[in-house]
Amino acid sequence: MTSAPAPAEKKSNFFLGFLLLPKPKREALSAVYAYCRLIDDIVDEGLPKDEARRQLDFWREEIERLFQGAPTHAVSKALLKPVADYKIPKEPFLEMIRGCAMDLDGARYETIADLESYMRGVASSVGVMCIHIFGWTYTPKERMYEFATTFGYAFQLTNIIRDVGADLEIGRVYLPLSEIKEAGYSVDRLVLRDHGPAFDRLMEGQYKRAKAYYARARNLVDFRDRLGLLPAEVMAHVYEGLLDEIKAHEFRVLFQKTSLPGWRKAALAFRAWLFCHGI
Repeated sequence: MTSAPAPAEKKSNFFLGFLLLPKPKREALSAVYAYCRLIDDIVDEGLPKDEARRQLDFWREEIERLFQGAPTHAVSKALLKPVADYKIPKEPFLEMIRGCAMDLDGARYETIADLESYMRGVASSVGVMCIHIFGWTYTPKERMYEFATTFGYAFQLTNIIRDVGADLEIGRVYLPLSEIKEAGYSVDRLVLRDHGPAFDRLMEGQYKRAKAYYARARNLVDFRDRLGLLPAEVMAHVYEGLLDEIKAHEFRVLFQKTSLPGWRKAALAFRAWLFCHGI
């Protein structure tokens, strides 16, 4: 476990926000990205479960060493300066591990509350790390944390909606089981990729929830902090644009993975710029 930290991947939506930061913050965000990518890869790269759990245990111990000032891995060594400079707390690093570990158990989620616990781990934790790098002045800390948490829900639920078919390939179902049933649908029909009115009802409900997350998150931030949070808004505008594209294509997610062309992402980034400048 000696791999060096990697910069934010140019093909990722994360990279669009990354471009807008001054160099010290770009370097800090790159270090955070490398950590999150590494933890995610441990559970998604096909390792035997016992080995993946062993590596996650290593990282729980390594985060403790990081916050004691004595990390041993290249990725965590790169985090020393960002953690000190931006006062990033320990908890989101550990929360990321907790969330990713849930995938090793093949967990399914009965209710949206259960799913939100997972999303707090794999997505909201990243948001909390990032807002410490972006910085804020006027919004109370608890509201900023709620902002990061809620945007994390929005991003991750967008990913879940987009990746329904891809997740089936690896035996994962993230949609809340109670809501699958309420829509008159079933996991068995989902596995068979049965796209009918019941599936549309299910996905429409998830779409509306994700849209509500985006709106709620934005309403938590003092408008004077918006400009500093422009990288987060760029990512949010792109993800929300992707969500709207999925709906426009009638939730054709069982056999395909929707994406946005580069020009559309650039246009959405410009809209985010206008929003954060109050235009």
